[in-house]
Amino acid sequence: MKTKSVKLIFSILFVYFMTIPIHAQNSFQKFNLKLSGGYGIIAGGDMPATTDGVNDVLADLAALEGFTVTEKLENAKWGAEFGAEFIFNINRKFSVSLGMEYIRKATDSIAAIELGSLARLSLEWEPEYTAIPIMLSGYYFIPLGQNTKGYVKAGAGYYFAKIKYTIREEEEVLGIAYYEQQDGEAKDNGFGFHGGLGLEYSVAANIALFAEGTGRYVNLNDWDVENRTSSSMGDADETGKFWYAEEYNEGTDKFYATMQLSEEKPDDPSLRNVRKAKISLSGFALKLGIKIGF
Repeated sequence: MKTKSVKLIFSILFVYFMTIPIHAQNSFQKFNLKLSGGYGIIAGGDMPATTDGVNDVLADLAALEGFTVTEKLENAKWGAEFGAEFIFNINRKFSVSLGMEYIRKATDSIAAIELGSLARLSLEWEPEYTAIPIMLSGYYFIPLGQNTKGYVKAGAGYYFAKIKYTIREEEEVLGIAYYEQQDGEAKDNGFGFHGGLGLEYSVAANIALFAEGTGRYVNLNDWDVENRTSSSMGDADETGKFWYAEEYNEGTDKFYATMQLSEEKPDDPSLRNVRKAKISLSGFALKLGIKIGF
């Protein structure tokens, strides 16, 4: 009996929305709830430069020693994004909103060099970036037809960001193996800016579907890090900040981008251009969603 009642209610609502006159679909609601989901990319800042530095030093050492490069590291770039906004419509052209998003990017890659069955060195890299921004936005709507309108949005947000990572290094020479693994979590917060363009189509008096392209500018460079190192020799815990530098390698006589964990700025003669690491969440995303008026 309850099942039949629920089906009847949904049938009535479906017929109601499909038979609303066109002019009703353009009625004005003071408030909207906007839900979205999509896929996007982040720039990464110093992190991609660091993974490139690892790949470069391994390739150069392999060329000098006659090793073969079998795999390369990659940084997390692509991933899902979800959002919700509460919108206040000032009039038919201008709106303001308060929203929240969830951004996640992750990957799993490995760099490896080997000399036949005699020796092998591998470095596995598993980062997961997540961010939850609280955002204020302004909208300007442009009518494009009876049920369609475009819009421009822009605003600022405060980002709560986190990076979880695992770095595992394994060496094997003539059957003798050694490993070292680092598991850590880094946190940073800061302001960013965003903007976008969208297209909205009304399907009912208080329901619209939309497609949106958005970009953001967010650079964070004061990461608090907790790290645990496990190895064949034992375990150790440490805390500090991420520092970016270029490190000299005697074997290749070159400098390579690297990141280090330290409470204070590293003071090492083998390092140059030392500064706090900048990890960028700047990027672009394409989103689809629904807007409900009330």
